[in-house]
Amino acid sequence: MAERQATAKPEIASQRRAIKLPPAIGDWTTYRPPKVLVKKVKSGLYGFDRLSKEELNEALLIHYRFVQDLLRRFKIDLGLGVEFLACQAEQTTYLNFLRALTGPLAQSRLNLPNLHENIQLLLDLNLANSLINHALGSCDLEPLARALTEAESAAFTLALTEYLPYFAAAFANTFPAPAFTFVGSPDVTLEPAINPASTFVFFAAEIALNDLPGRIMFGYPGNSLKTLLKDYEARSKTRPLNFGRLPAPALNKIMVALSAALGRTALKASELNQLETGDVVALETSINSPVALQLGQRLSFKVQPGIMTNKKRAVRLTSFNHEDEITILPPVALAEPGEAAAVTAPPPVMAEEPAPAAGAPPPAAEVPEETAGAEEDELTDEDFSDIFLEEEEKGG
Repeated sequence: MAERQATAKPEIASQRRAIKLPPAIGDWTTYRPPKVLVKKVKSGLYGFDRLSKEELNEALLIHYRFVQDLLRRFKIDLGLGVEFLACQAEQTTYLNFLRALTGPLAQSRLNLPNLHENIQLLLDLNLANSLINHALGSCDLEPLARALTEAESAAFTLALTEYLPYFAAAFANTFPAPAFTFVGSPDVTLEPAINPASTFVFFAAEIALNDLPGRIMFGYPGNSLKTLLKDYEARSKTRPLNFGRLPAPALNKIMVALSAALGRTALKASELNQLETGDVVALETSINSPVALQLGQRLSFKVQPGIMTNKKRAVRLTSFNHEDEITILPPVALAEPGEAAAVTAPPPVMAEEPAPAAGAPPPAAEVPEETAGAEEDELTDEDFSDIFLEEEEKGG
């Protein structure tokens, strides 16, 4: 008999990852989570549906972010006083999970179109009662230990359904918002579609609503959670980074690469071998076409190329839209050292003459075109004597 017991398969043990959050500064809470006595077994889980350490940590991080967003919405929408105390992700069997449940609970399930097995969602009955009261505009009067009525179940279902899109967003929207189905309370019933000996992973968040502590638990069959994490990993590789989470000082130090191409063309190998200094290569774009300034893989601007005063190449932003044609002024040719810049002189512009200033001599009269080219007559001594005689006769 002793040999039989020594060779028997050991009992399956659970794997747990936990995060205990410290109280905020100035928060003198005295909450102490209840201690659960768990039998320590040295052996680990077996089976193809077992999650690795990395996958278990990833599941813990996803649900941690979801509960953060959920509590924030509870505070804004329902006016609840919320507090996030601790969270943990544990991998065990479905039967061991049911054995560890204590106290009255509100049991429900989430149905996904791509999964054959449902996601188990359980809340302590006190938390469910607080959600129902505040969703109806009331407040908590006394703890609830009985089963929910049909009206309370409908209010509970309606209240939680509003926040299921946040659950899908926590998994990077790899699936649509799940359908919510209320199962019952205050006792938990066995889900017939889940094998009691199969791997079961559940996430438990210890929170407080209006100073009433309780738990929110999400339970997954191991194979179903592995499928969700696989889709999440594939989506996260193609998902753009959210720089909005970074503070402004850190964001201002990030170096961003910009690239601008004047144009593109294609040449044969024989043409490349015949290129010499001074040859002109025609590009596919015209001189009036804007140049695309590329920032990353998605964002682009329309720019105009040019040269700065220090002889460095530069571009000038002309448009943030995708325009086909822009008006570009031709740049002034820059003179090389020792050479004069060839600049075409503009045609003369006829400007109006300014009015003469006070006390200034009158401007000279314009000469008619007919006399402009004629020769002036020269005066002799006889002409002067005749003029003087005429003046004397007039005076006499």
